[in-house]
Amino acid sequence: MPQPKRALRFLGARSVSRIGSLLAWLALAAVTAGAQTISPVIVEYREKAQGKFQLTNDSDFPLFVVLEPQSFSVDKDGNPTFRTLDPGIHVSLSTMSFRLAPKQMYTVFYRGSADRLPAWFVIYATITGKTTPTGIKIALELPHTVYLLTKKPLAREDVVWLRADVLRDKKLIEAEVENRGAEISRVLDVEVASPAAKKEYSGFPLFPGQRRTMQLDWDQPGEPQRIVLKFEHFKTESAIRRVTPSP
Repeated sequence: MPQPKRALRFLGARSVSRIGSLLAWLALAAVTAGAQTISPVIVEYREKAQGKFQLTNDSDFPLFVVLEPQSFSVDKDGNPTFRTLDPGIHVSLSTMSFRLAPKQMYTVFYRGSADRLPAWFVIYATITGKTTPTGIKIALELPHTVYLLTKKPLAREDVVWLRADVLRDKKLIEAEVENRGAEISRVLDVEVASPAAKKEYSGFPLFPGQRRTMQLDWDQPGEPQRIVLKFEHFKTESAIRRVTPSP
């Protein structure tokens, strides 16, 4: 399921006297951001979680990691909002902070449960290094997202198409579906097809009671005629109608 993206923050920054110094440290930040990984990024469990994830430091610098479980909500456009962990979700970690040596991989173990299912949360790893000579501290946030599912999968009839349109002059597909069930499931991928071509797009989680909109660029030959959502156990599709954009 999709998850929250990695974020790069700058902590305690002071003004720098030269543009060149700032650009140099931004370049260093880009290198550092690409040198740390978390794996796996997304996991699913039935009812309770007993899992682990690994953080890897491929850089030549020691780093410090602080872990924080958080709850989140996702709006109809797929944008997440994070908050303090909900009282009904319980997460215990083998550690809350640690030092990650150069070229080292560290494994974190955890347990997770919820008073009510389905439930979901993210464990954010905030990774920092030493403060730079210009007073800038780089903080990289990497998410490990956990979904606690029931034993009952989402049913095909719970996924309802509300619309699927292609704008006549923009080659932009706008579609909307609704999950009318009480379960959460993941759209593995989205497929759009014309008589001459097909194109696949990234999937997303579909939360209970959620309406989810999609805006998909179409750059393939032919006019798109159908859109398909692929789940683990079923597919659902809709015809695409051509509409004229409002002035």
